[in-house]
Amino acid sequence: MPNDTDGMMPMLDVAIIGAGLSGLSLAEKLLPHKPNISVFEARDRCGGRVLSASGPTQDFTADLGPTWLWPSDQPRIAALAERLGLTLFPQWDRGQSLYQVQADALPATYIDTQTHADARRIAGGCQQLIDGLLQGIPERILQLEHRLLTLSDQGSHVDLTFATDSSVITIQARQVVLAAPPRLLASNITFKPALAPGLLSLMQDTPTWMAGHAKAVLVYEQPFWRQKGYSGKAISAYPSAVLAEVYDACLDNDHTAALFGFFGLPAEIRQQYRDSLPALIVRQMVGLFGPDAANPLSVVIQDWSQEAFTATAEDRMPVFTHPVYGHRSLQLDHWQDKLYFCGTETASRSGGYLEGALDASDRVFTALTL
Repeated sequence: MPNDTDGMMPMLDVAIIGAGLSGLSLAEKLLPHKPNISVFEARDRCGGRVLSASGPTQDFTADLGPTWLWPSDQPRIAALAERLGLTLFPQWDRGQSLYQVQADALPATYIDTQTHADARRIAGGCQQLIDGLLQGIPERILQLEHRLLTLSDQGSHVDLTFATDSSVITIQARQVVLAAPPRLLASNITFKPALAPGLLSLMQDTPTWMAGHAKAVLVYEQPFWRQKGYSGKAISAYPSAVLAEVYDACLDNDHTAALFGFFGLPAEIRQQYRDSLPALIVRQMVGLFGPDAANPLSVVIQDWSQEAFTATAEDRMPVFTHPVYGHRSLQLDHWQDKLYFCGTETASRSGGYLEGALDASDRVFTALTL
């Protein structure tokens, strides 16, 4: 974006903070109505908690953030996937699942074809949602590696101060949309004037979904568990389990074999043993699935609790029950129609999920274009 004659960027109509699913969805919808917008992202990539990583084989992609969507109950994300031409496929659940109550106990077997019966995965990973949205957003709109420091209400507009890799800059916008987790915003941004104490407390008390969790993906040469009649699902219900839940992560073709799991160890323990985690995970997989699990091609770990642009210290104690999201105060405009909250934690419906991110962006889009 070019500078004007006095060294400051021209005033934006809307500044969107956060290039995750919610922020990018809002930007794509807004552009035909308000072309003078920008999306600012602290990371050097788009997607936020949506992150897919390539595996050791060229045609394998692993979801390190969201994995599933439920088209029958989530119309927005289903419609977006269809519009982008993405292929959905069911979560593999055929065969026997495992349940282990002690590390040295033989796992019990059971059949579960219902838990994820309606769940679908995206061929190529959930990153396809982000890449698809970016196709409709000009590169000039995106400002990566811009970390928001301060928001200052100037009456007719808002001043936004950012730290970049080389300087601190100030940008002006008539309206600002905060498409990032409320708790993260409360911890990292200075608001001038200060937000009402009740609103700030609400932001601090709103858990960032999955921010305290971590995932692991193990890639193998063959899906040996399928060949042995296992679904790949394993529940390890004991306190020292490295991975508390494991699932089949194969893609919808015959060229990949992978398992993924959610960590059971809390964030502090994960950090304490971070160099040993791959070996500990493999040992657990051998205990569950036998010696065929001993030699994965790769083990990829994504610990969201260590992501500065996702989690705060409060998030490192993970939430295991789904919070109630969509508080009314986070759905109202503030600073006399100049400040809005977006993001999945502000959604009335499906808060925390991909669907919630789109629910929030639809709400803010309506408010900005009335």
